Amino acid sequence: MTASRHRFPPPEVPLPTVPPYLGEIGDEDARWLHEHGVQRRVHAGDRVIAEGATPEHIFVVLEGEFQVSSEALNDPDMLRVKAGELLGEVSYINHTSAGASVWAVTPSVVLAIRRNDVDAKIADDPAFGSRFRKVLMEFAVNRMWQYNRRDISPPPPPPASDPYEDLRVHELIEKLLRGEF
Repeated sequence: MTASRHRFPPPEVPLPTVPPYLGEIGDEDARWLHEHGVQRRVHAGDRVIAEGATPEHIFVVLEGEFQVSSEALNDPDMLRVKAGELLGEVSYINHTSAGASVWAVTPSVVLAIRRNDVDAKIADDPAFGSRFRKVLMEFAVNRMWQYNRRDISPPPPPPASDPYEDLRVHELIEKLLRGEF
């Protein structure tokens, strides 16, 4: 372990309230994450994940707020991420590059855990791997559900209604024969 890594306890920034999907992560797992993670201060406007690049870290947001945006989806404000949430989990799960960029909205603090360190821990401790993957999956499903349920601007108003749209074909024919058009 390098000297730049923080030891547990106490972390520089206290752990955020743990969301329900992180219930699988116990004290020993949290201790390992803190011992192998590096706390980073991030300035507002800094990008922590670049769309199209494979992140080297999984991030736990300890403090602040982040904006997720995707050029490929033409969605500049996909969602906001706050303390207690993860960043980089989907590309980790899928072993792919990031599908979106992540920018700090406010001065923030993240715990950056190297993906290679997580992979090595999973190889050495399959029980940790099971718990960790379950947490990532539950988190990713929750995030996708939130994204799909977000407030989207209301649909455009329907076009002016056609006065004849509710008429049956035979009624239209009758009106046509009577010369009502």
